[in-house]
Amino acid sequence: MNEFITNELIEATYLFCVKRISDTEAAKDLSQDILYEALRVIASGKEFVSFVSWYWKMARNKYADYIASKQNSALPLETAGGMAAEIPQPIESIIAAEDISQLNFSLSRLASIHREIIIRFYLKEQTVRQIADELDIPEGTVKRRLFDAKKNLKERFQNMNNIGKTAYAPADVDWFLGHSARKAALLMNSSKICPQIMVICRSDAKTVNEIADEMGVAPLYLEEIIEKMTGINLLVSPAKGKYIANHCVFPRQKHIEARILVCDIFHDDGYAEKISNILFNLKDKITALDFYGNDFDYGYLLWLLYVLASYSFGNHGKYHYAKKYGIKNEVEREYRLTMEYTLADESFDNSVWEKLKDHGWSCLHQDFTTSEYGKIEFINNYEFEPFPNDCDDENDWRRGRDRWVDGNNISLLIALSENPRKNLSVHEEVMAADFLKNGLLKKEDDKLIVQLPIIRREVFNEICDLIYAEVKSLAEEFADKVSEGVEKILLPYVRKDLMSNFIHWDMSVFFQRTDTLFRYGWDKALAQPEDYSKSAAGLYILI
Repeated sequence: MNEFITNELIEATYLFCVKRISDTEAAKDLSQDILYEALRVIASGKEFVSFVSWYWKMARNKYADYIASKQNSALPLETAGGMAAEIPQPIESIIAAEDISQLNFSLSRLASIHREIIIRFYLKEQTVRQIADELDIPEGTVKRRLFDAKKNLKERFQNMNNIGKTAYAPADVDWFLGHSARKAALLMNSSKICPQIMVICRSDAKTVNEIADEMGVAPLYLEEIIEKMTGINLLVSPAKGKYIANHCVFPRQKHIEARILVCDIFHDDGYAEKISNILFNLKDKITALDFYGNDFDYGYLLWLLYVLASYSFGNHGKYHYAKKYGIKNEVEREYRLTMEYTLADESFDNSVWEKLKDHGWSCLHQDFTTSEYGKIEFINNYEFEPFPNDCDDENDWRRGRDRWVDGNNISLLIALSENPRKNLSVHEEVMAADFLKNGLLKKEDDKLIVQLPIIRREVFNEICDLIYAEVKSLAEEFADKVSEGVEKILLPYVRKDLMSNFIHWDMSVFFQRTDTLFRYGWDKALAQPEDYSKSAAGLYILI
């Protein structure tokens, strides 16, 4: 960074703070304050007789200010005396932005490495040499950081009734949702705490205090978020004051083993090819129906038909499988969710990913109400790479092509499908220009040709019925082949009160092999866009 602020000084500063403050995040914040002050004074041109002596005197004063502020939180820091009172203007206006950025990066990385060493030594029980080799740092550095952390951290790991493992080693989690899951998705994405609570409450109902103890935080900080999670049924309360996950939460290694089993059977026994053949045999019947796009290249329509076929395949498999348990009617839920986790003290075999014979896939349905056409649904049937999936706002639940169509412009697409020579207003010309840019329209002479299917609901249902009837026996055969193996792997982690959810959601996801079907079709049947960033493949409108 400069001749004074070195990586060694950053580490020494962080260790100075960690020794005195047990809260590692607070220690990191105090380290930043100390280092920012040093940068400010250096930037002012001050000459030092001994920078080291000045620096550590300033650091001790900063620590004293920190303690004083904790003892009298009503006293503003700038009036509390000490070094902080010397700052006359915002520090960002004095220190170069690149210095602040580099310092924050160094401290974040340093704090992360300290935490990683503690996790590896105490939870994973790795040796100093193993830690040094895997983190690519000297053994002496590992020993020094362990020595400084042992006194106040080891006691906490040995007494988990006061501070839980999750405080230092949160589980690594993934999840996927279905149906009307917007609220749940926003809450799960907005806080790292929500997924950890789901993991903690996966098997047994726990009180707020028990959850707080496991996470190493005060119960006060969890009450509001637990209330929100209960309000949208991420959690339920089977007894007053206790909470338990309302969805299946599986160990990641086991869930992936089940996925591999299902993908292998679907792929190796030729089910993808058989479903594709069924769709090609239905080509004449489907394209004879009255909908916009029935004259499109059939490989282009398969971006839609593959998803409809996999839904039908999954539903047949689910209903056939449910007969085994006599659970005909599924418990009504607004949305569905499945979680996978790996605890910090567990190992995970990353090589399993290479064994998965599928292709990433996700979809999104959006409803709009218009004065011209009433309720309209815009479906992105392939909300995944290599199609654009960018979004600057992490809280925006729409991604990439999801944002190309909305309630303001969807009526224009339908109108152009009915009359490609429509006279456009100035506002409509702007919207049409965006559609052309994104590949939703194509200009031919004086016509604007819509590039995605537009289907009335009754015709859509006819298409679904044609497919549904043809895949039934194939789906039931597949369900019989895979269900016993999946049960053996996953049923030990399913609570009895979640069996209906497991049958009608988690198992239906295994039966519905959209990802594996797309992997087959990628090279065999699907029409490939010339430019994925400007393509309507997999998009359609339902009226």
